[in-house]
Amino acid sequence: MEIQSFKRDLLQLGCEKAAELLVTFEECDDKLTMIRQILKNCKTAATDFPDDIRILYAQVNASSSYDKACERILLRDFETILLEIVKPADNSAKIFLEANEIQEAVIMYKKAIQADPDAQLELGKYYKALGRDDWAFAWYEAAANAGILDAIYWLGNYYFDGGYVKKNFEKAFHYYKEAALKGHADAMNNYADMYFLGEYVEKDDKRAFELFTIAAERGVAESMYTLGYLYENGIGTERNAEKAKHWFTESAKNGDDFAANRLGNEAVENGLGEEALRWYKLAADRQDVYGEFNLGMCYESGIGTPINMKKAKYWYQKAALKGDQEAKAKLKEF
Repeated sequence: MEIQSFKRDLLQLGCEKAAELLVTFEECDDKLTMIRQILKNCKTAATDFPDDIRILYAQVNASSSYDKACERILLRDFETILLEIVKPADNSAKIFLEANEIQEAVIMYKKAIQADPDAQLELGKYYKALGRDDWAFAWYEAAANAGILDAIYWLGNYYFDGGYVKKNFEKAFHYYKEAALKGHADAMNNYADMYFLGEYVEKDDKRAFELFTIAAERGVAESMYTLGYLYENGIGTERNAEKAKHWFTESAKNGDDFAANRLGNEAVENGLGEEALRWYKLAADRQDVYGEFNLGMCYESGIGTPINMKKAKYWYQKAALKGDQEAKAKLKEF
């Protein structure tokens, strides 16, 4: 932390007491009490903060103790708040949280800063949902170090996707493997995917097939779909149309809308209108844009149902509101 720089800025703002306290901050043993005193003596109302900083301010200010292992994160949060005080950001985050939601976030932080790994995971997810990956990552790391599988999986995602941290397939593979072999289903899917695509490891279709099978049996809809694809095309295993259909079906039932639309398309091609309608409706009811468009098409064309232009328009409108260009074109025709 740039103590002298913050001290100058605080003095310019007329926060003499806060600046005076800051000088002795690094030598202070009870840093949390000192942090609260410094913030109290800053002439800035928390209501003036952007919503994300306002939440962080409430969390830090409400905490009375912390685990030494979390001190680095606490100091980072203090510096983040100080920076907003002395150099307010131009763009203000708008989150629109109710008072009880902020209180829940405060309780979560107080547990996390005491090294509660479950709270650390939830706080990581909470900050990620706010779009603050820079805050989230450290809490995922803390929870992962405590052995929380979901946190280990999320570290894999961060390194695989890049963005906040530099893309690193080796680290992604390491975290996916660790979480997968300890029982995390989604990590197993991503671990399998790296073998399937040859990312960091040498491409190995047979190994990928084995791992996708495990993930599918653990209930991962995406793995179920991929397993159907592998059986359909004989990749890593022998072709088996019956097993392919089984896994596409299981994938659709377990929430994969791409699988549901695929099955609907196949049913249309085979003249099975009522079956197509069921699959499209399954996807549409889960608010999938393609399912909504396809369901509109069924009602417009009488596929599996009597023609109903009112219902067709309804489903095209839902798809159009999500940006579907074909649906917008259909509505112009209406």
